[in-house]
Amino acid sequence: MKLQTENIYQVIELPAPPAKVFDALLDQDAHVAFTGKDALIQPHEGGAFSLCNQNHTGYFLHIVQNKRIVLAWTHKKFPAGHFTTVDMRLSRNEEGCTTLILNHIGVPSGDDGWMTESWMKSYWSLLVEHLEEGVAVLQV
Repeated sequence: MKLQTENIYQVIELPAPPAKVFDALLDQDAHVAFTGKDALIQPHEGGAFSLCNQNHTGYFLHIVQNKRIVLAWTHKKFPAGHFTTVDMRLSRNEEGCTTLILNHIGVPSGDDGWMTESWMKSYWSLLVEHLEEGVAVLQV
């Protein structure tokens, strides 16, 4: 039986330079700080991760410092053994902040709706708040 899948494509503007965003995504303590959920991150190619209280698990396929993170990624609600590919590309925008392009490939059909919303509400919005707090602290 072939699994029908969808892709999620998002462009997110983040209020920090790419190096700071990259660190927030790959540093275990920073990840816990912005999500408020348990995380295990081994930030090297082939390294494992378990994020958001073990809801998301997988391993790193490719990492380019401050520019790109590619993951083999699964969610506990996905069919057993089904991994998707999450490709995040970071670039510096004209304001010196980060444009992050997310391409989440192979999401099971029917899960793409809540997953799209989850990326926005439970991940990107929390990361923006975390990064804005860091900016506020620097400006004091």
